[in-house]
Amino acid sequence: MVYQTPTEILEVLTCYLLADISQEQLQAFKAAFELGNFARFSPKLRIKIVRPPEDYIGKSHEYIRRKEDEAGREEAFLIVDDRAVENDAVWYIQWFADDGPMDVCAESSDVLWKMLIRTDKLAMVYVNYDVGNISLQEQLPNCGVEFPVKEGYEQPKVFDYDMDMHKEQYGQPTWVNAEPHEFEYNKGGEKFGDYVAPPRTLARLKDEVAEASGVLNDWVKPYPAGPLRMSNGKMKEFPEGTMVLQLMINPDFPWPPFKWPRGSL
Repeated sequence: MVYQTPTEILEVLTCYLLADISQEQLQAFKAAFELGNFARFSPKLRIKIVRPPEDYIGKSHEYIRRKEDEAGREEAFLIVDDRAVENDAVWYIQWFADDGPMDVCAESSDVLWKMLIRTDKLAMVYVNYDVGNISLQEQLPNCGVEFPVKEGYEQPKVFDYDMDMHKEQYGQPTWVNAEPHEFEYNKGGEKFGDYVAPPRTLARLKDEVAEASGVLNDWVKPYPAGPLRMSNGKMKEFPEGTMVLQLMINPDFPWPPFKWPRGSL
């Protein structure tokens, strides 16, 4: 069996369920999150859905942020309130404006940075913020928020990407370490558009290996595999001749169900 790098330990965001919703609505919310999170085979994030403390109910997002800060929980969190439910969305709550590079866009330090995001796009938004591709503040104008941002600002439009997340399931890459008996080289002369591949310049998994590994097989450029550092600090070695192939995950493979954090609704 080829070796695929396991999913790293994922951050867990608390999601406060302020809305009074049915079990059917809750399951629909969870399904939308799982879809956009590629949850069964390549998750980016975990969220823990919980009932809020009694004094959070009916209070503003600003009040809840301050209470979280007082309790020492300074990380970002999520809120599902009535407006979120009506829009198939979730609030991503960051922090109050201070001296950050984008906080000059706020009228005062009482501005709470937050954004209402379509639920099936939450994981992608989170990844973009986490790696620094873009910031919440930079995306607010796309939601109809005017600068400088005022305290308690309204967000006229839900943030969304123009993407079909069902189709996106088939575009998720994985890097597999394949030992010599698990893959084959091209023989040469194969045409890829105007390109004619020389012999042994491309490789693909053997069909039965790809099928058992949950990947979509294709001819790709192979790279020699080196030792990998594992999460426990140890180095994983591979047999001589092992190659790394970048392929796409097969979402139709019978992946195990996504595991929600203990205690999540």
